[in-house]
Amino acid sequence: MIKRIISIFLTATISMSALVNPANAVTGETQGTNPWMNINLSAEERTELLLDEMTMEQKMQQIAISRFNENDKGEPVVIKRGGTSKYMNGEFAPQGTLPGCEYQDTGRQIKGIEELGIPTVRMTNGGTGVKGGSCHNDPQATGLPSTPGLAATFDRELNYEAGRILGEETRAFAHHVFLGPGLNLIRHPYGGRNYEYFSEDPYLTGILATEQTKGIQDQGVQVQLKHMAGNEQETERWTMGVQVPSNAMNELYMLPFEMTVRDADPASVMCSFPDVNGTYACDSSELLQDALRDNWGFDGYVMSDRRAVHDTVKAIKAGLNVELDWTPQYYTKEKIQEALDAGLVTEDDIDNLLRPRYIKMIEFGHMDEPYDKFMPEIVDPMLNGASALKMAEEGSVLLKNDNDFLPLNGEPKSIALIGIETFAGAAKMSPRSVRDDNDYVVTPYTVTPQEGLENVIKEFGYNTKVKYNNGSDPKAAAKLAAESDVVLLMVGDNPHETVDRDTLGFPALNLKSGLAEQEPVIDAVMEANPENTIVVLKTSGTSIMPWLDKVPAVLQAWYPGMEDGNAVANLLYGKVNPSGKLPMTFGATEREAAFATEEQYPGTRQDTGKVGGPGPYGDGSDQLIAQYTEGLEMGYRWYEANNVKPVFPFGYGLSYTTFEYDDLKVKNVRDTGKEGKGALSGIDVSFTITNTGDVAGKEAAQVYLTLPEEAGQPTKRLVNFEKVDLEPGESERVTVRINHDDSNHPFSYFVPEEPDNLANWADGEWATVDGKYGVHVGGSSADTPLEKDIPLNFKHNKDNGKDKNKNKNKGNNNGNKSNNKGNGQGNNNGNSQ
Repeated sequence: MIKRIISIFLTATISMSALVNPANAVTGETQGTNPWMNINLSAEERTELLLDEMTMEQKMQQIAISRFNENDKGEPVVIKRGGTSKYMNGEFAPQGTLPGCEYQDTGRQIKGIEELGIPTVRMTNGGTGVKGGSCHNDPQATGLPSTPGLAATFDRELNYEAGRILGEETRAFAHHVFLGPGLNLIRHPYGGRNYEYFSEDPYLTGILATEQTKGIQDQGVQVQLKHMAGNEQETERWTMGVQVPSNAMNELYMLPFEMTVRDADPASVMCSFPDVNGTYACDSSELLQDALRDNWGFDGYVMSDRRAVHDTVKAIKAGLNVELDWTPQYYTKEKIQEALDAGLVTEDDIDNLLRPRYIKMIEFGHMDEPYDKFMPEIVDPMLNGASALKMAEEGSVLLKNDNDFLPLNGEPKSIALIGIETFAGAAKMSPRSVRDDNDYVVTPYTVTPQEGLENVIKEFGYNTKVKYNNGSDPKAAAKLAAESDVVLLMVGDNPHETVDRDTLGFPALNLKSGLAEQEPVIDAVMEANPENTIVVLKTSGTSIMPWLDKVPAVLQAWYPGMEDGNAVANLLYGKVNPSGKLPMTFGATEREAAFATEEQYPGTRQDTGKVGGPGPYGDGSDQLIAQYTEGLEMGYRWYEANNVKPVFPFGYGLSYTTFEYDDLKVKNVRDTGKEGKGALSGIDVSFTITNTGDVAGKEAAQVYLTLPEEAGQPTKRLVNFEKVDLEPGESERVTVRINHDDSNHPFSYFVPEEPDNLANWADGEWATVDGKYGVHVGGSSADTPLEKDIPLNFKHNKDNGKDKNKNKNKGNNNGNKSNNKGNGQGNNNGNSQ
């Protein structure tokens, strides 16, 4: 295995290093003749000098993505590949500004202007591994666990490390912008891109997205948060609309974006497809100006999702800085010139679109030292692989373990490994396309489930044989199961971008080998040997498990990434003690909570005057509108508010040891500053956790808060968490601080100015009331053994406890890492920000 990894890495290094400087690189000549290249000036001063020099034609070219290289006539230059390409029509642009890079025709670059010293900006997708950038050939990259798996770690440092890897490998790929992380909430389990999102909870999402953002940007790569906002489903995503109550919009769906903007200073944000409360997101001043810039103080730039723009003038006035499309549709020279001639927009409007992007380019060093060659030498695939393994281990959630069936030991002499190839025969990566057999990330290595089992069996010196059956013949699978001491049944789902799940069961997949069905195999194994069957779930989230009572053990592994086999085997054999916690609630039926009715999901057709239907242009149908009628009762809030017991609650996860919570204390924290001296600024919550079992283990302790009845909030909300590592019998005193001014507004609720006018959903204030607050501490949202009611009085605070949602300064919410843009990679004046 090690030799194979090193061989691949060296081959990649040799092939990618034999490069020369590109045409659009900044040279000493351009730096000397262009005053805006003076590094002794501020980023703002340099940007103004550059804008003053640019022609309107140059400015118009710089606000849209370039799909191809172009000739002098502005025509795309392509070469034919005989239709063998996986991209559109088999066409590729030849080498562009990055030698060794053939531009793919999906277009993820903003072409530079050589004479002005503006380099080409390249962008790459990622999520759980760098892929899908400006170049046709993808780089070797670490295959991380899916995002819910990273969230399930409840670990800030591991999520920062995930960001570090993504940033480092994006920079090694000579790309400047990482399109992620995704901050949409997992409102329902059908979402086709739920595997890219963290959680149903806005606080957990915001905290971990903040850490990932810092990790990426500390490597000199710009982050682009996505998809703001309302992108909680893929069904008719280009044309559909969402109707979201103003309080839910601010307290739930916008909150992770607000937290990350305030606490991590991301360079950019991607606006989404949906029509949000009557206006398409990328045309919405309410979204891009009132909320993002005015309320939160965002100073970066906004790029559209692909084909998410609907109106040239509205988008420009809303502050959409860059249009992403295969070729520009609304930010074309012709349409912008028409708007200029008609007086609908001005040159100042165009300058306002360019200004923040150029400032960010200078701050990150991308204007002065553009990434003009591949840099595989900066990546240590072994180190990153070890981190990926730790993430997969700590994010897996033990859902069931009757009678301590796990961990396994040397007693079983035969193990039947059963499941279709996607989940049991290969390492399961996060999907990225509409193909069931396309994992996307090109990893340096993978560890299959069988390899992982055999690795740990050999390490422990056990005499156990593992035999694999791919489930193509359910009778053969049942026979193997019946003959084996233990059965490992690995099942999963494989959702895709553009398509939501159509079942919460385990679907058949279209593989190269043919249709691979799962339900017949599951049924066969449950008949043959259920009492010795361990089910390993490799899913994006909630699954309906009618057989749950029949089996002794279930492990939720998500999509574990390239270290799949080692991670799962280490957990099953107790080499690593499970410590993951569910970042979402696992319900019992196909329809409940925020997806109980068709009106809620996927929506119903309404005559809004806008074109609906599937695809980027629709089909002329009435528009599909999803109504978020559950309001604030989404996720665990709905289950608690309606006294419904889920199969597995939010925050739940078992261990091979046990933990005891004790001695809860809550202490008021007073402001010591001159302006607000003596005012209540927050609380310190302290408690003791003891490992009462026989093995070492980690516990993610969760702190929830309930607001006074006057606030009208549904039950509790997560406001902090802390993961502790304890030896048997060891205790640790944990103290977490909850500040009134934290970016998640822990003590506050949103009061809209016009509750019935959803079009102005961003207008209002965060209010904090005096009264009895409840503090709840425990191992899940449904298990909080430590609870205490405390009276809190904020009336002497500034604005009488009301937090005006306008022009707030960026706060600091539990950030554990610095945000040093550029990491020394050519920052202006050597400053880290």
